[in-house]
Amino acid sequence: MAKIRRRLTQDDVAMISKIDDVTKTYFGRDPERPDNRFCKARGRMPLEVRRAQQRMRTARWRADMDRRKAPTIDEVGRALVEALVTSDRDRLMDRTGAEFDLVKRTLLSLRDRGYSIDETKETLRRRRDRLVHPGDRRDEEAGGGLLF
Repeated sequence: MAKIRRRLTQDDVAMISKIDDVTKTYFGRDPERPDNRFCKARGRMPLEVRRAQQRMRTARWRADMDRRKAPTIDEVGRALVEALVTSDRDRLMDRTGAEFDLVKRTLLSLRDRGYSIDETKETLRRRRDRLVHPGDRRDEEAGGGLLF
């Protein structure tokens, strides 16, 4: 339900003006007060410079991923979809080992494309760590958890 606001009268405006005058007179800030800004603004950087810096960060990240032969989570997802759509329908409906077969085919597909299986597992582990509550993955250090 919308709250109905009444219009300000002349008396209200006068009262607000008095309150503001008292506030400025008695509670003004000291111009010699300590500086409370810990990170000083360095001025605005031109948009072209910010974009160039972002391109450099992105290029460094991509070069690092290429050097490590690490797939992104998007590439892992595409390989998983490929394994799913090229699977035998009867085997998927049978459900005996179908999930493990999909994961195995996904990892092999990524390996055949030149990605490192260990880096793929690390990518999946980082994603899992972001999605699963730490309390739910307590015993994974002892060998439980994911299939790999």
